[in-house]
Amino acid sequence: MPETLESLLWCAALATWLMLLFRIMGERLKPLSKRFGHLLEVALRLRAK
Repeated sequence: MPETLESLLWCAALATWLMLLFRIMGERLKPLSKRFGHLLEVALRLRAK
């Protein structure tokens, strides 16, 4: 039983760290994604003319 509890705690800790990592990555990539979207919009606008 203690081994099962230890495994469960390790999984919970790993899930917590992964959520934090993905949140930080999302915050860092948001400006880059906005810039890429803007460049794509400009390129499509120029192509349509």
